[in-house]
Parts: sequence; C-alpha cells; structure tokens
Amino acid sequence: MRRLLTLLLLTLSLVLLATVYKIPVKAGEVEVPIVIKMSDLLSLVPEDFDADWSALHVVSGNAHVPFQIDDADGNGRISAGDYLVFLLKDQGEIVIPDADENIEVPKFEPKFDTTKTDDGWTITSKDGSLKLRANKHGLAQVIAFKGVEKLLLDEIGIARVSGWPESTYWVDGKLGNHHEETTGSFRIVSVNVFKPGPVAVGIHAHLKSERFHGLNQILLVYVFANGDILVNNTFKFESYADMMKLQTMVTRPLVPAFDDALHILPVFRRLVWADQLNITPLEYWKMRNAIIYVDETPYIAFPATSSMKPLWWGATYIFASMERWRSNYSPNAKIGVAQILPFVPVVHADYKKWLDSDTWVYESLEFRDGIFKWMPGEFDAYESTRGIYSMKVEDMPNRYKFGDSVSHLRLLSLYSAPNIESAVKWIETKSASFRSVKVGE
Repeated sequence: MRRLLTLLLLTLSLVLLATVYKIPVKAGEVEVPIVIKMSDLLSLVPEDFDADWSALHVVSGNAHVPFQIDDADGNGRISAGDYLVFLLKDQGEIVIPDADENIEVPKFEPKFDTTKTDDGWTITSKDGSLKLRANKHGLAQVIAFKGVEKLLLDEIGIARVSGWPESTYWVDGKLGNHHEETTGSFRIVSVNVFKPGPVAVGIHAHLKSERFHGLNQILLVYVFANGDILVNNTFKFESYADMMKLQTMVTRPLVPAFDDALHILPVFRRLVWADQLNITPLEYWKMRNAIIYVDETPYIAFPATSSMKPLWWGATYIFASMERWRSNYSPNAKIGVAQILPFVPVVHADYKKWLDSDTWVYESLEFRDGIFKWMPGEFDAYESTRGIYSMKVEDMPNRYKFGDSVSHLRLLSLYSAPNIESAVKWIETKSASFRSVKVGE
C-alpha cells in the first residue's frame, strides 16, 4: 500500500511539473509553410489544460522558430478564427505554456511591408526580393522575384465556375440557361490583408456569386518571404447548384513574361487521349517529343505556350489525372514557379467516378484544378471510352446541396534553378516535404 501511495504521489508530481503542452509538427528535408487555424489547434489540447495562448511559441531542436498569429476575425485577441503561421523543415514543436507560467516569448521583425492603393494593396518583402499586388477581390499577382521585375504569376486563387443557375432539374428535369464566370464577377463580401508578420503576410477574401445563388468563395492566401505562396480556396454552398466547372486557378505562370518557358510535370497516371489511342500517357507524350529523364525517371516537358497538338479540342491537356506537382520554368531566366499538391489524389478505377472528381487542365496559360463536366462527343468516337459517360447534358453536372463545400489546398513556390534537371530535383524535394507535413501526430 505504501509503495502504491508513493507511486501515485510521484505520478502526481510529474503531472504538476508538466507546465507546458507540446504539439509535434513534422515536415521534410526543406522548409514548407505551416498554417493552422486556432480552432484546429485547440482540438489537440486537453480540455483540462489551462493554456496561456499569448505565450505560445514554436521550436525546432534548440532554436526558436519565427511564427505569427494573425487576428483573422479582428476581435483583438487570440481566438478560434485566427491562424498560426510558420515555416518548418524536419521536426518541431508548438509549445503552449500553462497559464501559471511566466514565459517570455521571443519577438521577430516583420518580413513584409504593405501599402493600400486605390486598386488594392502592394506587398513587398523587406529585402526587396519579392513584390506582389493584390486587387480589391483579394487576387494577388507576383510582379518581382529575386531581381526579375516582370509579371511572373497572376490572379492567384481565382475561381472559374460554370453551370445552370436557373436549374429546376428535380422539378421538371430542365437545366435552364448555362452561365460561366470567374472570381472577378463575384460580389465582395469582405477582403482583408493581415498585418505583416515575421514569416508571411496573409490575404483573406470572402466573395459571393450573384448568378449562382448561395455560392461562396472563401480564399486564404499566405505569401512567405522565401517565395512560397500557400493557397487555400474553399467553395461553400448555401443552396442547391448544378455545376459543370468548379475550378481553382492561377494564370500567366511565367508566360508570356518569358517566351522560352517550359511546362514540366510528372507523367500522368491517366490521360483520356492516351486511353483513346490505346497507349500509355508516357507513349502519348513521347509521340510529341515531350519526355525528358531525370535520374532515370521520365517527366513531361514542352514549351509552355504550345498546344502540343491535342487529340481534340484546344487545351494542351484536359481530362488528366492530378499529379504531385507541375511547373513552368525559364531556362534563360533560371527561375520557375511550381504548383504542389498536399497529397497525390487517387485515380479511381471506375472511369465515371474519376471524371466526377477533380482533374487537371492546362489551357490559356492557366493552371486549372477541379471539376470539369463537359463530356465531349469524342468520348463515343473511340471504342475505349465509348459509353463511359452519358452524353445527355442533364446527366453531366455535379450536384451540390446546402452545406456542401469543396476545398483546394495548393502550394505555389517561386524558385531559382540553373537548369531543368536541377529544377525537377528541387521541386521533387519540396513536394515531398510538403506532403510530409503532419501536425499532432
């Protein structure tokens, strides 16, 4: 009994000594952005732990990691709607002290300056290596990177939507008139450029379509001083909608700024055109002399402004599987911009199920991610795709109801590389690190 009592007292003393709560964070070999909503962080902390959120800090090894907490809801205090932001490689910890502790949190200087203009905002890094403009809709464009002053990336996070806003499908089977628009046509509910912090500057926009009743776009963009831009775009539905396109995009990635720009990406796991020709995607791109090898691994590479003789329609590629990354790179300027996914989406064996999900399109100098439901008659012109999808227009839309949401999280990284091989190796390492991010595991 005495031994048991001693053990209980020892355990209690250890609990009382635990005056901080630590949440592990993991990444990969190179630093990547970590953005955590405070409500999600709160869910990782025990209910009986009396946290001092004002003393929160981030460490990696024995060093403090610069971080910021952005007051996204504007209430002047740390609360559930705010965001914790930092960059990390390898492993680190979010340290949350007990309310009874008196811990001095290190201070870090802001990395950016922001200026309000008539058209929106100008965002400039303190060292002058990165400059952006954001318009009144919260759509940013990169206009300078590492001494190159050109339009390098435009309309970050812009949405392209189309469908049938007058649909009465469930009443009489009719869709009404078709409509297509982008974010620029949406009504501005709110746009906020957060106060610059020691890591990044954030842009938060709430936009609403006037034609698609109840369709909201919630866009959160974080620009980091290292050239990373984290885009979290969410579509929220407040009513029923029949949609043909629901896409998140960026436009003009390095083109037309550089006419030598190349479009580079891993070989698709599925490409409708290849299936229709009864060949592999690798063979399809070999036929177009658009395959390079890096460390014996094949990659697609072709002039970023070329249509590359599509089998049909005008897009360079469409109905293509989303892969781990894609990039435009200029060999002359030795800079590039990569779009990196947080995970590699499943390519469903069921062809219709795959076509109902997000796919990739590269068209009109735009990276487009999301649903595209215009099923062409060309599907039935080839035996291998004949009958895989109904050619009745009323069967094509994705149908959303009140409360549904669709999110696209993407990392855009501006980078320097001396050649294509180095660019591919750098992106592979960066993408592996981004896909390795784990919080609280």
